[in-house]
Amino acid sequence: MATKLYCCEKCQMWETCDNKWYRGERGEEQVCCTRCNYYTECGKPGKKSRKSQKKY
Repeated sequence: MATKLYCCEKCQMWETCDNKWYRGERGEEQVCCTRCNYYTECGKPGKKSRKSQKKY
């Protein structure tokens, strides 16, 4: 089963992301998307995952 990565404050789009705003307005999960520069880094094996961080 794949681990979900949640959007976090490390993302360069954190404060101005349209996707995050859109999902928040609809009560959807704040999953990390490919717009984030850390998207591929955080998902690599052996790296600390962002799955345990709070959902915003």
